[in-house]
Amino acid sequence: MRRHQDVTLPVNYVLETAQTRLLLIDDINRASPQHLANVLPYFDYLRDKLGISIVFCGTGASHRLHQARILAGDLIRVSEENRVRLERWGRPAEPVSPSPTALLPVTWLHPLPLDTKDDETFRRVLASFEADLSLYRLEENALSKHAVTLHQRTGGYFKALTYVISTAAVIAIQSGSENITMKEIDTATAQLG
Repeated sequence: MRRHQDVTLPVNYVLETAQTRLLLIDDINRASPQHLANVLPYFDYLRDKLGISIVFCGTGASHRLHQARILAGDLIRVSEENRVRLERWGRPAEPVSPSPTALLPVTWLHPLPLDTKDDETFRRVLASFEADLSLYRLEENALSKHAVTLHQRTGGYFKALTYVISTAAVIAIQSGSENITMKEIDTATAQLG
C-alpha cells in the first residue's frame, strides 16, 4: 500500500495562523467508527490546544462518534448509560466526565415545526426570508400568510424551503410582478417537482 504523507503539522499551522475557531466536519456518516477512532485524538488536540470548536454533522453523528470513542479506548468519556451498565455487571466504572455528545457538538437537521406547540419558529424563518428578499412590490407577510402551504410542500425542511422561496422569487422577477403569491409558489413547486 502507498503511504500517505502526514499533513497534521501544515494543517495545524494554517488553522493556528488563520485563528480558526470553528471546524465543521460534514457527512460524518460516510466514515466508519474505526476510521473515526484513529482521528479523534487529533480533533481533541485541536479543541484542547488551539481552542477550535468542532461540529460533526451527518446522519447518526452522535451514535457514530460514541462508537468511535469506545473503539479508541477512551474510557474516561464513557456515557452515563455505559457506566450504569458496567456497575450492574459488577465491574467498577471509570470516572465519568460529560458524554461525547456534550464534549463534541453535533447538529441534527430536523424539520422546522409548525404545530400548536411551536407555531412561531417556522413563521420567524419566513419573516426572515421576507426581510431579505429584494423584490420591489413584495407585500407585507407575503410568505407568512402561506405558512401552512409552504410547510406542507417542503415538509418543514429548511433546504427545500429555501429552494421553493428562491425559485418563487426568480419567477416573480421574470414575470415582473416582483411579489410572491400563491401563483409563484405553485409554479416554483411544480418546477422543483
